[in-house]
Amino acid sequence: MARFHKLLRIDLKTRKSIVENIPARYENMFLGGKGLGTAYFVKEVPKGIDPLGPDNKFIVATGPLNGTTAPASSRFEIVTKSPLTGIYLDCNSGGHFGQELKAAGFDLLILENSSEKPVILFVENENVSFIDASLIWGKQVYETEKVVRELIGTPDIRVLTIGPAGENLVKFASVSNDFSRNAARGGSGAVLGSKKIKAIAVRGTTDIPVADLKGFRKSVEKAKTVIFNNPWVEGQRKYGTVRSVEIINQSGFLPVNNFTNGVISSADSINEFAFEKRIGKVLSCGECPVACSKGYSRNGIQMEGPEFETVGLFGPNMGILDPDEIAQFNYLCNQYGMDTITAGSMLGALVETELFTDRNEKRSDIVKDLLKKTALREGIGDLLAEGPKAVGEKFDILYQMPQIKGLGFPAYDPRASFGTSLAYMTADRGACHLRSWPAGREFGGMWAEDDIDGRVEFVKNQQDEKAAEECLIVCQFVYGIGLLDKILGEMLTVSTGEEWDLAGMKKSGERCWTLSRMFSCREGISRKDDYLPEKFSKEAITEGPIKGSVMSLEHQDYMLDKYYELREWDKNGIPKASLIKRLGLEEWAGD
Repeated sequence: MARFHKLLRIDLKTRKSIVENIPARYENMFLGGKGLGTAYFVKEVPKGIDPLGPDNKFIVATGPLNGTTAPASSRFEIVTKSPLTGIYLDCNSGGHFGQELKAAGFDLLILENSSEKPVILFVENENVSFIDASLIWGKQVYETEKVVRELIGTPDIRVLTIGPAGENLVKFASVSNDFSRNAARGGSGAVLGSKKIKAIAVRGTTDIPVADLKGFRKSVEKAKTVIFNNPWVEGQRKYGTVRSVEIINQSGFLPVNNFTNGVISSADSINEFAFEKRIGKVLSCGECPVACSKGYSRNGIQMEGPEFETVGLFGPNMGILDPDEIAQFNYLCNQYGMDTITAGSMLGALVETELFTDRNEKRSDIVKDLLKKTALREGIGDLLAEGPKAVGEKFDILYQMPQIKGLGFPAYDPRASFGTSLAYMTADRGACHLRSWPAGREFGGMWAEDDIDGRVEFVKNQQDEKAAEECLIVCQFVYGIGLLDKILGEMLTVSTGEEWDLAGMKKSGERCWTLSRMFSCREGISRKDDYLPEKFSKEAITEGPIKGSVMSLEHQDYMLDKYYELREWDKNGIPKASLIKRLGLEEWAGD
């Protein structure tokens, strides 16, 4: 119940599809969503394959609560091998696509091999159609989604698309849905582009079975009570994520001038009140009672956003404090189909170099030009499309390029926080703030200043809990990062008819986290890759309340030693055989 126990496997080369049963053992071990997608991915993708070759797989996972009335349960997960980092990648998105795929009758969609010609996949329950996409190859994201809807002629479909960046194999190309929603990190759009998939359209008409409907309705009401009793939710509902601009600036770890200053004198031009004046409508993902997404409408641009990460990285990080210019960068990334976080952090480092400081154009015009060149791989854009690590190596600025394992930094300076540093260093897909968020508790005084061990333990536990949350797949903005209330276990139990509690869910998250590390270690990742760039251990934050902060190599090594010990990894960051046995992952442990 609340599961179909089925996956849809599509061979893009032969254009054949089959429906397979998902073993109950896998569901019990990995819960669903990210965990189930990761289990199939690690099992089926050979070591050393080219992420942009036919041997890579593109997996879309739904969760056991997708398609139900559980609050904020509409997200979906993508699992693949990243062309940007060369290791494990998962990313997710909100909107409505996840609910539609679940209603088609599937817990997983697996795409394998590559199409010879550009195509649109149309999945209507168990029926799969291949539609010629030659005439829309090259079109931007918003127009693509409109044309796909017209071609199929079914107004109720939901659509995933790629833009020119995905077609041109930009290694941080995103996958878009609901126009402005993006599964953006790590280059999943380039993987679809390599497979010649311009869009995936889905129409589902299957009822979602629930084991205990009466009990489920009660648990949903309890969940809503939990959500609206959370004092954080009211501000998120009113202003969205841009309200973090003022908070992060006052705390002193805003990225300013390529992660140099830590603070700007005033955030008035880019805070929540500045963007509130530019909001045309309030938007919501499916089954979300919070509706934190804001619809920007100005100067002929209509889109969701900008979100905090985009504001921070395309704003102060580049010395730009005009909200409409930041929104325009966001719009261009949406239309081209590119990750704003990696693009913003990479270009922030580049425009601070002598390569661009002597140019006479406005900085905003330089940024727009570089975004276009990147998406189309024109001129210098052919290099930029390879991502921050390649750019850092080419221009000899790798020491200051804000990236880990090739994935660009989010909009928080890790030198401000031991926990944030460790979260970036150890995140499964590269630098990421969504796997653990200890900073709020650090600044709130949860730990003594010298209690590094407490922070390490917190990051490890929250990573496992967050992975479990992504197995469900529910939104962390609504429930918080991690397993913070027993209502999640209750909703899962009454919807599936299975027995779940927070401890069992956390163990599924730990399995998922361990599997992703096993895959990445197989691809060559080890301790050497789990460090901040050199700048962050040698150059201090220059301004603000935490002026002078650095994250020394000694502190990084200390945290890694403690973290590896808690994880049951060896000193080189490789999961131990005892851990693999304890979690029952032996069948995934081969080469």
